[in-house]
Amino acid sequence: MNISDVMSQEVKCCSADMALDQVGMMMWEGDCGAIPVVDDNNRPIGMVTDRDIAMCCSLNHKAPWELSISTVTGSRQLFTCSADDNLDTALTIMKEQKIRRLPITDGQGCLAGMLSIDDIVACTDKSRSATTVPYNVTMSTLKAVSIHH
Repeated sequence: MNISDVMSQEVKCCSADMALDQVGMMMWEGDCGAIPVVDDNNRPIGMVTDRDIAMCCSLNHKAPWELSISTVTGSRQLFTCSADDNLDTALTIMKEQKIRRLPITDGQGCLAGMLSIDDIVACTDKSRSATTVPYNVTMSTLKAVSIHH
């Protein structure tokens, strides 16, 4: 199964110079907890979560409209996969890096979608169908990304 079979294709994204409050409102309106940060060519350069925004404001003793996304993303390594990659590739990255969301790129490296642990759970079944993710694979991934780190 390819990542494109499971990923969400409609993804909100932001730029590094956007204020934290703007991105927080994007999350609220889009009912999501993470948004990829892209450059001017729509290539992923980072990820920001709702927790990142809260912690950044607290640690800097500033309001969210006073801080930009670049303050949050800093030099953290970004992990991505291609939409054409096998789902096992993404699951391995998610397990090893303990991440719940993975930006997905197209052949040119531009943002094509997002793969979340929720997407994986939604297509999990105990049957061995070619169109579902096996239950034990989902559970091992879920356990790996849920452990405190």
